[in-house]
Amino acid sequence: MDVALLLQRQMELHGALRHPPHTVAQLQEVYRTMRELAIFFQSVRSTADMLRSSPETVFQCLMHIGVGDIVSFDKQRRDGAVPMHQAKVLTRTNAIELEPRLRAAVSAATLDAMVAHSKTTRTLLRIKVEDGNDFTIAENALQQFIEYLDYIDAASGNAPEVMFKFYMVEDEASLLSLFGRGASEASLRTSEGGISAEATVTLPCDEELENEVRRLARVCASTTESVADRLSALRVINRWIDMMGEESFLHNISRVVSHISGTLSVCAAEKRSAVCRQACNVMVSIARRTPARLYHDGSLKVALSKWCSVLVRGVFVTVSAIAQATDVALRALVIGSGGNAAAFKSIIEGLESGTHPELRRKCLGYLVVGVVASGGEVCSSRSRLATVSSKYMETGDTACRKMARALYIALVYFTGVSNVVVSKKSESLIHQEEIELKGVLHDVEAVERMIFGASVEKQSSVVCGAQAGSVRRSSSTNASSTTTEAKQDFITSVTTDIYDTSAMLGGA
Repeated sequence: MDVALLLQRQMELHGALRHPPHTVAQLQEVYRTMRELAIFFQSVRSTADMLRSSPETVFQCLMHIGVGDIVSFDKQRRDGAVPMHQAKVLTRTNAIELEPRLRAAVSAATLDAMVAHSKTTRTLLRIKVEDGNDFTIAENALQQFIEYLDYIDAASGNAPEVMFKFYMVEDEASLLSLFGRGASEASLRTSEGGISAEATVTLPCDEELENEVRRLARVCASTTESVADRLSALRVINRWIDMMGEESFLHNISRVVSHISGTLSVCAAEKRSAVCRQACNVMVSIARRTPARLYHDGSLKVALSKWCSVLVRGVFVTVSAIAQATDVALRALVIGSGGNAAAFKSIIEGLESGTHPELRRKCLGYLVVGVVASGGEVCSSRSRLATVSSKYMETGDTACRKMARALYIALVYFTGVSNVVVSKKSESLIHQEEIELKGVLHDVEAVERMIFGASVEKQSSVVCGAQAGSVRRSSSTNASSTTTEAKQDFITSVTTDIYDTSAMLGGA
């Protein structure tokens, strides 16, 4: 296998697994299970030939035996983390008719093993098996995955730890390095017209910057370029943004963003986590340096809306690296833009259209942080925000309700008495929670840590743009002391209670 094919197989395997491996032991377990399933699929085919039936009918029969006649249609909706629409016995007629013949053809022990393997198939892979085409797709996918795992197992010298490194690598240069070929070969593989991060370290002059950024943006967005070239181009753009002097940055950033806003949207939506993470890093760098006033119109306002719409769809995906990167970037943009209305619009749309509890909780949290970052200025659209807080205080799970109450408290803090009617239960909880939350509502970084947990990365706290707004800050010693105590109490409450449910992100 060449390097590009290895990276492709890696991405396909990661996307096909319901629970991608995150440790050496988990990868070895997946490897072992897939080899067992490959043998199982062969036995299904041989059994189907013996019974003069089709493999998919035998497979559905095994699933039917596994769930049993007593399981109703409604109770089949989930099997652990397996959703109904992805792995369900949709029609039982043929499976029911085949069951007596199947039981007579194979021993009880063999049948039990086959039933267990049919269940393992649906809980391991994001592949449904309803017809002959599905069965063939699943079988071929298993063969490709085993071929890939066999290859990296051999390349690692049968060392599980090294094999796991091969599985986790996400760019060609690092993969070549593991093969021992070094960076020189990686440079030779750079395509004509591509970009080498090592070769490009100089910031172009202002006259050339726009054309150079446009060229790199085409590389980043191209589906024909190698992943290594796209990553290198993204890194160079990120480096240039960091290298610009303050005056040059303010002069050029709007034009630069006009060329990369669409590219970053495409890259941030990538299922390959390395590309997504690097695109998010560029967004964070821009948010860190751009004053909030520049987001009010022009290319930055358009880009902010695009980026937030893309990022909000990534914060609850099962690939944890993507979920974390998009979450950090979205918080950075909300804070850096000073709680811009364009960001709020995209977040509210994501909140209203989403059904995943973690997505809703996160979106409500972004709204809280945005209100604080704007110093209450965003509350000119207060009626809609108040409606959102009122709605989710009374619906959804416990975590969403608590986050909605935090939004309500922030709105009242900056705008005065709200005309939104809340239930007596919510009102009682608000009185309990606002004592602690109000103590830190002048400090966007403190609120971010409290809302999203104590593990918030420092780089995600972007306050340069927000400082251009009207965030209220206290300088007195007594107020600082009180704030510190309130902050510590609230952090304890938040991170040990229900605000921070980030551990749920890995769920299917």
